[in-house]
Amino acid sequence: MEIVSENLFLSFCFILSCFFIFTTVRFRQSSTRSTMLPPGPPRLPLIGNIHQVGKLPHRSFTDLSRTYGPIMHLKFGRLNTVIVTSPEAAREVLKRHDQTLSGRNSPNSIRSINHQNVSVAWIHPSTARWRLLRKLSATHMFSPQRIEATKALRMKKVQELMSFMDESSEREEAVDISRASFITTLNIISNIIFSVDLCSYGSEISNGFHDSVIGGMEAAGSPDLANFFPFLGFLDLQGNSKRMKFCTERLFKVFRGFIDIKTAEKSLRNDPKDASNRDFLDALLDLTVGDEAELDNNDIEHLLLDMFIAGTDTSSNTVEWAMAELLTNPKTMVKAQSEIQRIIGQNGFVQEPDISELPYIQAVVKETLRLHPAVPLLLPRKAEKDVEVFGYLVPKNAQVLVNVWAIGRDPNVWENPTQFEPDRFLGEEIDVKGRDYELTPFGAGRRICPGLPLAVKMVSLMLVSLLYSFDWKLPNTVDMEETFGITLHKANPLHVVPVKKNRH
Repeated sequence: MEIVSENLFLSFCFILSCFFIFTTVRFRQSSTRSTMLPPGPPRLPLIGNIHQVGKLPHRSFTDLSRTYGPIMHLKFGRLNTVIVTSPEAAREVLKRHDQTLSGRNSPNSIRSINHQNVSVAWIHPSTARWRLLRKLSATHMFSPQRIEATKALRMKKVQELMSFMDESSEREEAVDISRASFITTLNIISNIIFSVDLCSYGSEISNGFHDSVIGGMEAAGSPDLANFFPFLGFLDLQGNSKRMKFCTERLFKVFRGFIDIKTAEKSLRNDPKDASNRDFLDALLDLTVGDEAELDNNDIEHLLLDMFIAGTDTSSNTVEWAMAELLTNPKTMVKAQSEIQRIIGQNGFVQEPDISELPYIQAVVKETLRLHPAVPLLLPRKAEKDVEVFGYLVPKNAQVLVNVWAIGRDPNVWENPTQFEPDRFLGEEIDVKGRDYELTPFGAGRRICPGLPLAVKMVSLMLVSLLYSFDWKLPNTVDMEETFGITLHKANPLHVVPVKKNRH
């Protein structure tokens, strides 16, 4: 009996010893792992650092980085988040570890419409579907040949914008710069995709489209507890999913109308449409036919959603911020208009090739994108596995944010970082094409915005035309307050009265 008791006691001691060894090893591994994480602020139980992020996360993260450095770790509920705020750290994320960090953490509002499984912006770039969608976009929307072929279209739509401004000038009415430039951009893109205008200036339809795009962006970017505690998703506590569904369904309804019309036309036509008149939707619908169809109508709707949301709001936003900065910096405005007048003279209207002869205007656009990047945190990336960045651990499944807003205002990178000074770019080779990590408003690497070449052309052409044709009178002061979604808007839209220039 004593032998049995002794054996039981020894067995118990052995099991207890194993347990202590196991837990000690796990504790040490956990401790080692935590010491490898980037520095960050202390966090509260359960919620982590959620309480330290306000309505303008890019600013909250910038403030925290002054204490914790250019790569820091925060915990939002169950979600590990690593935020980088320096060009060197951005290079590590966007170039060196681009492949490992090319996944996406999709917000709950995006998942509510199943967009994460069909969107070129959200699906993983290692998939065949992503490569197909990216190829279609690059070939039929954003290739140099396609952009050149649509040059006359852009000129025509910007001339229509000038006509609208001219009418407003005669009535001495203030114009909402964001809405006006949004309609111009929207009609450029809708003609490339559908071969028709979607809106006209002042129409209620244009207002609805504008509100739907902005509403979708805000729903995707607004704080949402379901992003940090997925089990709360069905409750939709902030209403972001409801708003996303409402806004995108309005857009999908428009897209379905065009898809139905095109499909009916194709069924009635025996001969293929003249290739010179084919638009983007024609090319997409070609891939929906046959036994080995590569797309269906649902795929097309979500791809079009990407095109319109990414292409319209961001460009009109940039024009508005540029005008706001120029109006609050009169000397810079004079310098910009003087350059335009010197190059274009009395021609009466701006030609797109003129832009290449306007280095100061190009500097104005870069400076606007430095201070007001359209997507201040880019889209969130996701670590596919544990990866080391600057000696710190970025754990698998962590969300990775690149705070390009903070990088654009970093005093270690820029002199007078909060001042609007386009002259800083004169004679400099730095550009926005994803190679200079102190200025990457369109991202970099495989996730770089494919519409970059078209966006820069549209923004530059609209801005130059507005400055060439009109002087501007403010009915009130300009404030630079922001409101945050995925994109960064002015909290109070810029309303300004165009004053027709006398060129006689």
